[in-house]
Amino acid sequence: MRRLILYLVMGLFPVVFTSAQNVVVEAELDSMMMWVGQQTGLHIEVTCDKGQKIEFPVFRDTIVRNLEIIPPVSIDTQYVNNGQRMTVTRSYTVTCFDSALIYIPPIAVTVDGNVYESNRLALAFMSYDIPEGAENQIFPPKENLKTPLKLYEVKIVVLFWLLAALGLTVGIILLLAFHNDRPIIKRIKIEPKIPAHVRAMDGIEEMRRSGEARSEDAKEYYTRLTDLVREYINERFGFNATEMTSDEILEHLEENRSKDSLRELADLFTTSDMAKFAKYKPLLAENDRNLMTALEFIKDTMVEVPAEELQPKEIETVVEVKRSKGARIAILATGIALTLAGSVFLVLTFIRLYYLF
Repeated sequence: MRRLILYLVMGLFPVVFTSAQNVVVEAELDSMMMWVGQQTGLHIEVTCDKGQKIEFPVFRDTIVRNLEIIPPVSIDTQYVNNGQRMTVTRSYTVTCFDSALIYIPPIAVTVDGNVYESNRLALAFMSYDIPEGAENQIFPPKENLKTPLKLYEVKIVVLFWLLAALGLTVGIILLLAFHNDRPIIKRIKIEPKIPAHVRAMDGIEEMRRSGEARSEDAKEYYTRLTDLVREYINERFGFNATEMTSDEILEHLEENRSKDSLRELADLFTTSDMAKFAKYKPLLAENDRNLMTALEFIKDTMVEVPAEELQPKEIETVVEVKRSKGARIAILATGIALTLAGSVFLVLTFIRLYYLF
């Protein structure tokens, strides 16, 4: 007990060594009395002029016997007096696994080739009191405490599982696409072409409803009316009526029809030419009659189309897919990367579940 008190008093009143160069070396403990196995900090502090070279002692596993070092060892530097002096501190974490009174002699530090020693230290490690007769008593291990799952723990598992599923799914699809060179079959819906007579009659009916026959612009009215008739003739009779004069159109039509049956159509073309090129202004009744002439001509010459040909059709077509070398490499690399990432997240999911349950 006397030795314990003596060492502790020596630790409470450190001895500071200085030199002519104002080098100060001081050792300090965070605690001087602990239970066996507890840890405390040992600090070696050197204060000297800025720029001086400091060499601390090298300790491997222990400072002194039974006083073990627990890594890591930290070092800290602070500057004082407007940066003219510095304080360098090396800190150790130490412990002892046996009850003992440990004496730490002065610790030598070299500064610019000169050796300086710190103050002495002492610390005591005390053992626990074990009841008499219980020294050899062995207790079985206790069961793990089961705590309820928390929301953030379940969130992490679900997130890992979703990332794993997404990565594996997309990765496998890309890898299959890389090896799949078969053509792609697409179904295309084809809308039937509207017959020429239907388009022409719809256009004429729209003109009738809009009241264009009563328009003061006769040129525009007859231009639109004759364009509808010319487009119909072009598709129905197979010659380019849109680029022909009125007389040329009538000459081609007379090859299949009588001249008398084309008399009213000839009157329509004549009135149209006069309105477009001679600024002729027909009467409203004449406009209506020419509109009906165009409609009757279409009805007399149209060819009926079977109803089934007017229905939309779906056909299958084969599309050849040829990927470039760069595209194939990109698909392969992306597929492998996503598959590996998905596998990693799947493993993390199982690891997390293992620790949860």
